[in-house]
Amino acid sequence: MERQAFVARRRELEQLDGFLSRSLAGQGQVCFVTGEAGSGKTALVTEFARRAQEEHEDLVVAVGQSDAQTGVGDPYLPFREVLSQLTGDVDAKLAQGAITEENAGRLRRFLRLSGQALVEAGPDLIGILVPAAGLVARVGTFAAKKIGWLENLEQVTRRPRESLAPEIAGIEQGHIFEQYTNVLRALAARQPLMLVLDDLQWADAASIGLLFRLGRRIEGSRILIVGTYRPDEVAIGRAGERHPLEKVLAEFKRYFGEVCVDLAQAEEAEGQRFVDAFLDSEPTRLGKGFRRALYLHSGGHPLFTIELLRDMQERGDIVRDEQGRWVEGPSLNWEVLPARVEGVIQERIGRLEQELREALTVASVEGEDFTAEIVARVQATDARRLVQRLSGELAKQHRLVRARGVRRLETQRLSLYRFWHNLFQKYLYDELDEVERAVLHEDVGSTLEELYGDQVDEIAVQLARHFAEAGITEKAAYYLLLAGEQAAAKFANAEAVAYFSRALDLTSQTDTAGRYVLLLARERVYSLRGERDSQKQDLAVLKGLAGSLDDQQRAEVALREAHYSEVIADYPATITATQAAIRLAQAAQDVSSEAVGYRQWGRALLRQGNYAAARVQLEQALALASCVGLRQVEAGSLTNLGSVSLYQGDHAGAKGYYEQTLRVSREIGDRRGEGRAFADLGNVSSDQGDYTEARVYYEQALLVFRGVGDRQGEAMVLVNLGFNSDRHGDYAGARAYLEQALRIFREIGDRRGEGWVLSNLGLLSHHLGDDKAARGYGEQALLIAQDLGHRHLHGYASTTMGHALAAQGHLAEAADAYQQALILRRELRQPSLATEILAGLARVSLAEGDLTQAQAQVAEILSHLDSDTLAGTDEPFRVYLTCYRVLQAGRDSRSQDVLNTAHSLLQEQAGKINDEEVRRSFLEKVASHREILSEHAKGE
Repeated sequence: MERQAFVARRRELEQLDGFLSRSLAGQGQVCFVTGEAGSGKTALVTEFARRAQEEHEDLVVAVGQSDAQTGVGDPYLPFREVLSQLTGDVDAKLAQGAITEENAGRLRRFLRLSGQALVEAGPDLIGILVPAAGLVARVGTFAAKKIGWLENLEQVTRRPRESLAPEIAGIEQGHIFEQYTNVLRALAARQPLMLVLDDLQWADAASIGLLFRLGRRIEGSRILIVGTYRPDEVAIGRAGERHPLEKVLAEFKRYFGEVCVDLAQAEEAEGQRFVDAFLDSEPTRLGKGFRRALYLHSGGHPLFTIELLRDMQERGDIVRDEQGRWVEGPSLNWEVLPARVEGVIQERIGRLEQELREALTVASVEGEDFTAEIVARVQATDARRLVQRLSGELAKQHRLVRARGVRRLETQRLSLYRFWHNLFQKYLYDELDEVERAVLHEDVGSTLEELYGDQVDEIAVQLARHFAEAGITEKAAYYLLLAGEQAAAKFANAEAVAYFSRALDLTSQTDTAGRYVLLLARERVYSLRGERDSQKQDLAVLKGLAGSLDDQQRAEVALREAHYSEVIADYPATITATQAAIRLAQAAQDVSSEAVGYRQWGRALLRQGNYAAARVQLEQALALASCVGLRQVEAGSLTNLGSVSLYQGDHAGAKGYYEQTLRVSREIGDRRGEGRAFADLGNVSSDQGDYTEARVYYEQALLVFRGVGDRQGEAMVLVNLGFNSDRHGDYAGARAYLEQALRIFREIGDRRGEGWVLSNLGLLSHHLGDDKAARGYGEQALLIAQDLGHRHLHGYASTTMGHALAAQGHLAEAADAYQQALILRRELRQPSLATEILAGLARVSLAEGDLTQAQAQVAEILSHLDSDTLAGTDEPFRVYLTCYRVLQAGRDSRSQDVLNTAHSLLQEQAGKINDEEVRRSFLEKVASHREILSEHAKGE
């Protein structure tokens, strides 16, 4: 029994073959192999992958594994390993035996395809999930002369990354998910893929989130994802809550049907069969009595069976006869054999000489994967001799460890090993008492620091664990901060919050500087996650630290307060906070914060409709950003200035600003900025009535957003396309676009985006005369706005509700909805948007016979029009039509002037539409446009 053969499992292999067949037919599949520790999950999947590759010569397999010690907090660990292999980094997995030599060759050759797919469909993954330097080096091994995408790769790896908040940089976790999905789908279009994700019970939340996204998006692709996990570990949950994998498994079962290959059931039904098959894998004369006794001792559990047999060989309980067959030895005694594998492990490790046992004990503290040089330094022994003994006695004789390969740091070689099974590591670690663990964790952590030197940030997760276990809180907090920053940079937000929170728990209340950094970092992540209550609490604590902070830090806190106020649409509070931030930044001579502050101030004024004042602040932001080279802030300021010009009716100016934004975005390699610029240019064309040109810009934006995996950007452009269609009367087209956008927002969990679309669908239904549906959409949008505390959305949703209720004849309820919207618009200082609500109230008043009230409401609208426009409103011509109706009802001589103005503006807008069919639709299918034409014709 010297070699470990793969036996039995016929039924399970057939199940996996079924999943593979469906995936090869283009029906992407997710399945799982489940069973307790040592049940043979990994062995089964490894054998299945080997056989599958023998049968399908173009199938590519990549393996990712979560880690018991660091996996839960090491963002995307299994998916980083998968992506590294798909881009040619195969040596480590080959050394582990996780992949075959044949598959390693396929993966190396695959780099020609995967490198291109990564550059084109997943540029943001480079540097986040796959190291840029290593990728460039691997490409260079075969690219003697540059091919087209290699140049693009070098551009991606060289592009500047400003040290700005993620919300300014514009990248989110959803973008990473989508780009990863797009890369895999692009690759699967060329060759089928099998991804093996081992030990998912230890996977981090970000990896589980990515797994869920992939599972829902690989339908139609030749991709099979095979995961393994231990049900008992999942059942007990994580950190007092449900295990994140549990919900995903339930969703996959609902989506795909039965997805699990349960080895626990297989053991009950086939345990004896496995024992027989394993014994028969080599020449043997061991009979039925022996086989039954072995089954009773091992329960048919693969690991227990194999370890019991190995123990019996070493004892001499079974021996080879003259023909080389295994037979019972003269000393066979079932009574002295341990009944379970724990006993086997204890006895096998007990046979080791003291030096080797101590070495493995130190190794167990580092983890299931360990480094010979670390163990040697902790033990103060010769590393070369230890490597010989690890690869010799412990690997080949005792089968307790296996080599994983060699890693080179700048000045140091590291010899990597793994315990043959994590149960060996766990047994040794559990044997340590509390004091021994603390001492060894400190020694291992300090040695890791010494060996990694300037590259210590690569192992922040491990170091945080070692120093936390050692009780060295200051170092543990430092590495937890570093680990949190790395998690946040990978958009693994749940892990980032967990690290920052643990670091805060370890940081003294008197360490103001340390707590400031941690709180600020955690608040940013809370902001990205939309956890407003937690974000508000951290901001309050940060503000409470003000007395201990310098002006630059206080400016930064004030900017975070401004950002919080902006996302909840409290624009007056945003302005107050940004003004404070600018004063503090000026005192600290912090030009960067000052530029960000002016931009945020200008953006808040823009949201309020105070365009002239917004322009002043945005121009100041632009000047400062250009001065200090803040290209992202420069691009954002140009975008906002474009919006100011657009809302003021200066279409040429708006187009100029947006074209500058496009240029800057291309110069800094900001593909999302490029997409937003195209979308904004589309808005200019749409506002001018050139719906055909607008559609061209929007479709360019769609290509960009889909290319970089920005599903939120994609959905927003679909909303623009829907609005564009709605404005010229293509209601069927508008509905199709809005429903696509709604589906995406719901898939990515963007509730604010979902609310915007629902409000727009309500308005569209109102235009189509289906006010029951309009009311339903409005109610849904209103609930979301209330849940999010988003007053801007609340105003839109309430306006939609007012339109629907008024059309249904519920005039009192409509008036209440309009009044609620009007209060919000006035609080937010958005006078142009208030005019639509006043027009709605005027129609209600007129319908109730209260002409005096209607005239008062129209008087407010006309007063606004004396000094401003209806820029930013959804239905400007309906506002004019309402004013005309009310003035006409009161026999006011101004009615004809209002109608003439409306008609003139309408014709001017129509004259900009080159397409005859679209122009006719604009004039005849939009109700308010049609009525203005009709009324004007009567007066001629």
